[in-house]
Amino acid sequence: MINVLIIGTGNVAYHLSNVFLEHHNINLIEVCGRRKNIPSYFSSRVNYCNDVSKISKSDIYMICVSDDQIEIISNKIKASSKSLILHCSGSTHMNALSNHCNYGVLYPLQTFSIEKNINFKKIPITIEGNSKDSLNKIENLASKFSENVLKASSKQRLAIHVSAVFANNFTNYMRVVADEILKSNDIDPDILNPLTFETFEKLKYLNSKEAQTGPALRKDINTLKKHLNLLKGTSYHKIYETISNEIKKINYEL
Repeated sequence: MINVLIIGTGNVAYHLSNVFLEHHNINLIEVCGRRKNIPSYFSSRVNYCNDVSKISKSDIYMICVSDDQIEIISNKIKASSKSLILHCSGSTHMNALSNHCNYGVLYPLQTFSIEKNINFKKIPITIEGNSKDSLNKIENLASKFSENVLKASSKQRLAIHVSAVFANNFTNYMRVVADEILKSNDIDPDILNPLTFETFEKLKYLNSKEAQTGPALRKDINTLKKHLNLLKGTSYHKIYETISNEIKKINYEL
């Protein structure tokens, strides 16, 4: 049985707490946060502490807070020399935890929202440890709830995180833009749903370059001009023009 304590009450902390509560070989000792009381969306089975200097003893401490708070929280943890301290950030170097004897990273590559349940079995978990022993312990923990555990250095993890921002955050923002364009023309944004679903469905069978379509790839200059004319005077004009120019370059690589 592995004893784990989570520090943080955000999206990642919430989903990890649920996974740990469901696993018979992981014992979630406690969740620690800044609020006086634990958020209502957490399970009633969770023990809660709102003072990191008074947290319980645990085998593993998982820091699930914003990147700029990781080192600050790490310095407040009074852990034994045998305990393992982890953070879950994609872009923070492992050495932010170097004030401890045993430390590392367990980064789940996924987008998390409180409202949406996640199947951790399929989530890639990238791990890193400051020693072979630490790495083995992290791998042992991660493999209990994910079938896709990968070793990655801090530099590799940063590249993964940047790529994830392009693939997820930027992609979702494009849908935000698309919805706003439709709304401004009195059209229900749901009209795009079948197209959006098919865009990602194709990636099961094609790589991203092969799946690329559209007027920029075809170099359909007249259509591009019409689109840019429609967007003239909006902040979306430059975005459309810049991305279209980049897509045109793909045509030379296919």
